[in-house]
Amino acid sequence: MSIFTRIFILITTLAITSSCDSPNVLSEVSNKETDEAYLIDAKSDLDDMEWDSTISIVTGKMSSGYQSRRDVKMILASAYAGKCGLLFFDLIQGMTNNSATEMFKYFMGIWGGKTVDPDSCELAIGVLQGIGTAAQRTTNENLFLALLGVARIGTNLSAQLDSGDHNGAMDADATVCHEDGTGTLTKWKDAPDPIPGANYYRTTFGLPPAGKTKYMSTTNIKRVASGLGLILENMASLTDALGGGTTIGALGDLSDACDNAMSAITGVATSCATMTTPAAVSPEMVYAMRFMMDSAEFGFGTCSIANSVTFISNFATFTPPVPADLCCPTTSIPGAP
Repeated sequence: MSIFTRIFILITTLAITSSCDSPNVLSEVSNKETDEAYLIDAKSDLDDMEWDSTISIVTGKMSSGYQSRRDVKMILASAYAGKCGLLFFDLIQGMTNNSATEMFKYFMGIWGGKTVDPDSCELAIGVLQGIGTAAQRTTNENLFLALLGVARIGTNLSAQLDSGDHNGAMDADATVCHEDGTGTLTKWKDAPDPIPGANYYRTTFGLPPAGKTKYMSTTNIKRVASGLGLILENMASLTDALGGGTTIGALGDLSDACDNAMSAITGVATSCATMTTPAAVSPEMVYAMRFMMDSAEFGFGTCSIANSVTFISNFATFTPPVPADLCCPTTSIPGAP
């Protein structure tokens, strides 16, 4: 059985289980202004991909008690996900036709040629996370969140870096290393323990290269990072769906690189799987995500993530100049001396 067939079967199961335990259809339609009748309308509009109408029915017409039902939450999350751009058949097609081996290129390439709304993905994720922890959610709910993690990464990358031609590749005027069009100043000590009054080596992490006008803000980066966190948190469900293979292996490599980068920056062992919301993403994680997205191994650049991690692990005793192969060399490092 192919990995895409596995995904299709499990996603079909999601739709079926969200319709279970419904009251008798005849009693539902006898009164058009009951929660039961609204549920039928919401399911019908969801089937017709009428996302806004589905959302309006659930959030504007159903009682608060009915909205708390698990199957209703799944319908609402599905509508938000559809509005975001996460259509499961398109996701499968995008994964099938995507030849990129670098994971961030892969995530963005899935949404080539598609309209995306990252804010709606955030709403879908919020609904599902509101059900409970990974241990409290079902396998299918965790699978849905893992796929929403893919969408959280891909739609944010697409919206910021591929807004010109929407071809699934980063536009020539985009950069992952800069917050905006300005530079920042970071002080680097010229020795581990400089004497009072000693000169400091100052490097201005300056303006983006000429022609770069599209950026990933801290907010965008936090969404990408927490999208990865969602995937890793729910990796067991995703592995069951995919049955192993190269995608799972590549995600494992990305997870290891992320953990290594975070541990190098913070000086303590850190797991990227714990950062499943933007609020949980630290400044160190924002920086780690930038240089991973700039790397040849996982991202859009040509630098070495391995050499960058080695450098960052030792920057407390840094002696100028900055290595030429440092990823995102014009991005300030949190906590730099």
